[in-house]
Amino acid sequence: MTTPKERLGNNVVAEKLARMCAGENQDALDYLYMISSITRVIDDIYDQDQVVNRDTLLSILEMLFIKLPINPFYISNQDALVSQHISMWNAWMAANAWEDGDKTEQIYAHVWRDTLHELCPIVALLTQDYEAMKHVSNEMRYLYKKDLGD
Repeated sequence: MTTPKERLGNNVVAEKLARMCAGENQDALDYLYMISSITRVIDDIYDQDQVVNRDTLLSILEMLFIKLPINPFYISNQDALVSQHISMWNAWMAANAWEDGDKTEQIYAHVWRDTLHELCPIVALLTQDYEAMKHVSNEMRYLYKKDLGD
């Protein structure tokens, strides 16, 4: 659950990271923007901490059913990306289930909830090279590092 001010800060970080991941590939950048929007709204719906209006929901459904499946970057890399989507979803659902558990479960949930960020180094690898993947991975961990409980 984030405040409007925290969301603005998160957007700046996400923008920087997305551009680093995509390199010069606009389709990859569009893909990352869609994934970011989709996951934000799904999280808002799950947490019920933000109002998701009809227009926002319709926009997300359009991304899921139309824009994402026809994105050229997604089409070219679907096999690698879908496996990441499955891992992201699975870890996020586990994090939600364990966030109110005992201390150990809460620690696992704290890490699992951000598994979606693991998509970033994969996109860097697919759009650039292995060195870019390592660089993005290190930057991502620094940018998204949070204290336990945050």
